[in-house]
Amino acid sequence: MPFLSVIVPVYNREDVIEKCLKSIRSSAYRDYELIVVDCGSTDNTVAVAGLYADRVIELAGAAERSKARNNGFEAAQGEVIVNIDSDVLIRPDTLGIIEGYLRNHPEADALTGCLAKEHPHHGFFSQYKNLYMHYNFSRLPARVSFLYGSLCALRRSAWQDYKPEINIAEDTELGQRLAASGKKIAFLRELEVAHLKKYDFLSFIKNDFVIPFHWARLFIKYKGWEQLGRNKTGFAHVSLGQLAAVVLAPLIFIFLLAGFLNRPYFLIAALLTFAWYFFNFRFLKFLAQEKGVIFGSRALFITFLDNIAMALGIAVGLLAAMGGKF
Repeated sequence: MPFLSVIVPVYNREDVIEKCLKSIRSSAYRDYELIVVDCGSTDNTVAVAGLYADRVIELAGAAERSKARNNGFEAAQGEVIVNIDSDVLIRPDTLGIIEGYLRNHPEADALTGCLAKEHPHHGFFSQYKNLYMHYNFSRLPARVSFLYGSLCALRRSAWQDYKPEINIAEDTELGQRLAASGKKIAFLRELEVAHLKKYDFLSFIKNDFVIPFHWARLFIKYKGWEQLGRNKTGFAHVSLGQLAAVVLAPLIFIFLLAGFLNRPYFLIAALLTFAWYFFNFRFLKFLAQEKGVIFGSRALFITFLDNIAMALGIAVGLLAAMGGKF
């Protein structure tokens, strides 16, 4: 029986699934089984997966990702279950790092990793989003209260079903449930993966509205306000500084508009802008160092716009949650 069971849920991703599975099969560590769970693909995904996987589980219809993960986890034989998304590339040492850490740290019930700096798509929004995730994850503590679905691992004894009614942010939800029940989740900075997801402006803004929208439900359900500042973070993988910037961005916009009616409001907007820049300064400096001054200057405006999109997502999500419309 293998020590690790690697689960890859997939739906209509013949464009990337081969790259994902090849990266897994290139692992230096060999004591694992590879299970692909197809969510009802209508393209060539299943045929490609069959060339690499030990087992392909085909679900009828367009099944949700949470259902696919549950089916894969139920079929797994390993002591540790590893989830890898179908648009993710792992490194040859990834599975070995997971195995070594969990063998040497019996107190850890689960672990998760982060995105590498490198990204295969060179467009601004793809590079920006990837570096945004890498930067914020790199500042996390060694113990966290979330799972990052692109790459996470759980001991069989710790696994609980992904909620079938949740198909967005279900990885965060499971992490919150595990943490609330006293399970320990380790964050390994060296456990980096490459994410093949490509963003343009619309998909970027949509993503950063939709994810906070669903996080609002989790914030209420798991009393996120009690987690603020605990273990040197905010809520899940979002820092207090990020949360502060997201709150400030729409306030700046509101006071700028109010300033056209009453000029003193311009001063308040200026003070809020200074505070917003303070919370984002290190991130913007990081972008400029990685990609140059022009990229960093463009990122200044995009970060402000992105913070407004996140704030709107949170606001609408909170209203929907309080109204019972999830």
